Amino acid sequence: MKRKMILNVILLTGCLCAGNAAAQPPHQAHGLEPGGMSGGGMHRMMEDTHHKLGMAYRQSMEIFAQTLKSEVRRTGKVDKEFAETAVEEMRRSFGLMKKHHDEHKRGIPADVRQQMDEHIKTMEGRLSSLRQHLDLLEKEVKAQTPDPKKVIAEADEVVKGCEMMKMNMEKGK
Repeated sequence: MKRKMILNVILLTGCLCAGNAAAQPPHQAHGLEPGGMSGGGMHRMMEDTHHKLGMAYRQSMEIFAQTLKSEVRRTGKVDKEFAETAVEEMRRSFGLMKKHHDEHKRGIPADVRQQMDEHIKTMEGRLSSLRQHLDLLEKEVKAQTPDPKKVIAEADEVVKGCEMMKMNMEKGK
């Protein structure tokens, strides 16, 4: 019940933010100005609602990966139900993060997108790598007898992937 209420609050907040963004001209809704990234354009872009939600889902995925890694290290074994639940939440967060990343990209004006081409390619590569490690983690967790070392290693790769995306955004500030 409490979880449903929290999810409803998050969804309502997202809807309100999306409504506010929709009320603005397209380039302003995404925090962008025609003509590029000068004059704080990157900062305004990072204020975009899709970017903020995507980064919140990135953080959620990182927290679940850290929690799984810590629990397996602490106990020396993999509690399948715990691990499967954590991976399901990471998978859900990844899907929503990717969705908001794609929405954010679609709203970037063409001239600005050209200037950001290298940044966008870097993010796409990191998303692809993160998906691969999430796939490997999920496969290991669903194995008959999951190997704690492999679970820790793949959860650690998910954490690193999330941290790399965060660092990439901090460099762009």
